[in-house]
Amino acid sequence: MKYTYLLIVLFITSKGLAQADVQKQKALDSAYHIATNITKPIEERLNAFSYCCWKSVYSDFNQGLQYSAEYLELAKTSKNHKRTSQAYHFLGHTYMMLGDIDNAKNTLIEGLDFSIQHKTYLGIAKIYGDLGNLNNSIGNASLALDYHFKSLDIANKHEINVEYARSKINIGEIYEAQGQYKLSLETFEEALNFCIDHNYIGYMASIYESLGDINVTIKEYKTAEKNYTTAISYAKRLSNNNRLINALNKIGELHLELNNLSEAKKNYNAALDIAATSKAVVLEANVRTNLAHLHLQQNETKAAKENITWAIQHLERLNIKDDLDKAYVVAAKTYQALNQKKESITYYNKAYQIAKTTNNINTLKLASYGLAEAYEEDGDLSKALMYYKEFNNYNNQVRNKEGIQDIIRIELQDVYHQKSLTDSITKANEFKLLQYEYEKKEERNKLKNYTAVSSIIILIIIVLCITYFYYQKKKVAAVLAAKNSTIKEALSDKEILLKEVNHRVKNNMQVVSSLLHLKSKNTLNELAKEVLMDSKKRIDALQLAHQKMYLKGNYKEIDVLEYFNDIVDLILKPIKSEQDSFTVQGEELWINVEQAQTLGFILHELIANSIKHAWDKNNPKIVKVSILKSNNTIAFNYTDNGKGLPKDIDITTIQSFGMKLIYSLVTRQLLGKIRVNNTVGCSVNIKFNAR
Repeated sequence: MKYTYLLIVLFITSKGLAQADVQKQKALDSAYHIATNITKPIEERLNAFSYCCWKSVYSDFNQGLQYSAEYLELAKTSKNHKRTSQAYHFLGHTYMMLGDIDNAKNTLIEGLDFSIQHKTYLGIAKIYGDLGNLNNSIGNASLALDYHFKSLDIANKHEINVEYARSKINIGEIYEAQGQYKLSLETFEEALNFCIDHNYIGYMASIYESLGDINVTIKEYKTAEKNYTTAISYAKRLSNNNRLINALNKIGELHLELNNLSEAKKNYNAALDIAATSKAVVLEANVRTNLAHLHLQQNETKAAKENITWAIQHLERLNIKDDLDKAYVVAAKTYQALNQKKESITYYNKAYQIAKTTNNINTLKLASYGLAEAYEEDGDLSKALMYYKEFNNYNNQVRNKEGIQDIIRIELQDVYHQKSLTDSITKANEFKLLQYEYEKKEERNKLKNYTAVSSIIILIIIVLCITYFYYQKKKVAAVLAAKNSTIKEALSDKEILLKEVNHRVKNNMQVVSSLLHLKSKNTLNELAKEVLMDSKKRIDALQLAHQKMYLKGNYKEIDVLEYFNDIVDLILKPIKSEQDSFTVQGEELWINVEQAQTLGFILHELIANSIKHAWDKNNPKIVKVSILKSNNTIAFNYTDNGKGLPKDIDITTIQSFGMKLIYSLVTRQLLGKIRVNNTVGCSVNIKFNAR
């Protein structure tokens, strides 16, 4: 059953990793779409390209090469010097990882010149570091150190902490390669402490890998394996294929030295798979060299030949001298095992020539001994004797060097064991401190539990109170809803009653108007007929006001402008000819119903007076009515183009019923003032305060 659970866990884990890779690629595709979209702002595109490069140049070198080349092309068109410098760094690094040394060198030098010209100090520090790594990879350690110290100096002056850590690590690696182990260990410890203080986990894989190398040197193999394993863990966590390949290769070398061939082979194959997938040619060549050496020890000469041939072919093509002498020695031993003496001598000679150039005593010792044996078997004793002498010379140098290294190892082991003892005491103290903190934490947890229980009880009480008040509120709401329903019903009844009353009033006024009209038709007395028609028109004016109020649903105010237009149409439209002009001027004005009705009576009387007395039979008729409101004062004006009123007329004593009615309505109903002007036609001005 437990194996079933294990399979399920493995399946879920592998599925999760696959989904993570898919999500990562989707994020890259999305960012690349933004980066290549020419409608986007250039800064947004540069940010997207930077993201694409960060996610690819350390894991997928071919994809990184494409992104960084396009990034640099776009950055050059902008005025963002920091982005341009960063693009040079990405492109140069990718060329270097793919083994294209010439393009890497040209790109980085061009980027360095650009960064110095525009004083982008981060770019200067980065590219100095890249040039240091490039020169170290082709065997020029002294120039590499010079570049790394320049990078360290720039980073220190301008507080560029990331590049400071990077430079320290690179310097430590070169010291280690030169056999300056104590100096290397000190440098790596400084770098490790700096990275821990600044939480730079990106460099942890590199530091732990290098510490593992030093542990191997002083034969602290268990600690070396632990450091390599830690380096692998950090490299996987950060998806840094370069460091992952190196760490797997190193742990493979460790197991090979300890004769754990199966473990060595497993780690070599893992490193080879990653290197082949990410197309890291140089790293793959180094792994294949080690794998060929392993196959030789297992008498698998065919597999050894395939791997070493591939490694040498690509290292020679890329002109990588670093570790090429080692590959030549493995190739020579492989052909020696295959009994192909000519090829074996050729590769021993090649290894010998490179070692002479780099002064690699170990390779010179191995190559001279191999050549001595090969020439002895061929019967060329003079050459055999020459190389045996060289072998003895180099062997003595190696012994002397090993003697010095043994002294260094003893010193380092002493330092290491002292450090281990100090670490043990520190760990014991830390354990006691942790135990004390654990006890304190338990006490705090108990207090938290009591607090949590109390909080839950209080919360339950609050919930019960809220529930009680909720249901009480619900009951009150039900009572209010019932009352609101009753009020709505009563209001609806009142609205129906009001509509019925308005309808009755309207019908009654229509009946009265109709009766007056019929009576005027049946009356022969002209004076009586005129009086009846005047009364009908007054009733019609009153009906118009009521109609406006009823139709608009506003029983307090009437739009007096619209009301005046209706009165003018009602009285003057039947007598209007083409020459006549009847206008009502002003803006929409809502006034009190009673005042509006009073103005309607006044307008009716003025129009009736104009019809009776103002115009001759064939003269054009003009009437202008205007009403305006300023603050709270309403001004009403009526003008016609008729004969006008008598010059000596006094509106207060006039005997005309119509003018008496107008004066009475103005002074008593509107509480206003009236002024009559007879200059041209008849002009009546009325002013009153709105209610």
